[in-house]
Amino acid sequence: METTQQLKLELEEFLRGGFAPVIILLQEFDHKKAAIILDGLHFSAWILLGHMRERQRTLSAFIGDPENSRDVWEDAHWPENHQPASREEWLEAINQFSEELEEVIRLIKLPETDLFKVQPNGKTIHWAAMAILHHNAYHIGQLKTVGRQVGVW
Repeated sequence: METTQQLKLELEEFLRGGFAPVIILLQEFDHKKAAIILDGLHFSAWILLGHMRERQRTLSAFIGDPENSRDVWEDAHWPENHQPASREEWLEAINQFSEELEEVIRLIKLPETDLFKVQPNGKTIHWAAMAILHHNAYHIGQLKTVGRQVGVW
C-alpha cells in the first residue's frame, strides 16, 4: 500500500479515537451530568463538547477549502451555556459532532487530497487533521476524568 494511503487510514482510525472511541465516550456520558462544573474547572461536559465542535468546525473548513481558510487557530470558543436543555439536545450535539468528524475523514481520504501541500497560511491538511486529533483527544481525556468524578463511569 502506498505510504500516503496508509497514513490516511491511520489518520482515520485515530480521528475516530483509536483505543478510546470519541463518539462512544460522548454517547455514554449521562446528559443529566453534562452540566456539572467541578471545583477548579471552568467547564462542564456540555461546554467541552461545544468547544470541541467549534475547533473541529474551524479546522474542517480549512481542510475543505485550504486556499481560502487562513484563520485555523482562532481564539478558543467556550460556550456560555453550561448545560443541554434535554437528552435530545445532548444527543443531537453529539450526532452533529460525529457528522462533522466523518466529513473531515471523508475529505482527508479523497485521492486528490494532498496532505502535505503547504497552504497560503503556512499550514498543511495533515497539520489540521493532527490538530483535530490532538485537540479532541485532549478534551476527551478531560471528559473521561470529569465523568469518573461525577459517577458516569
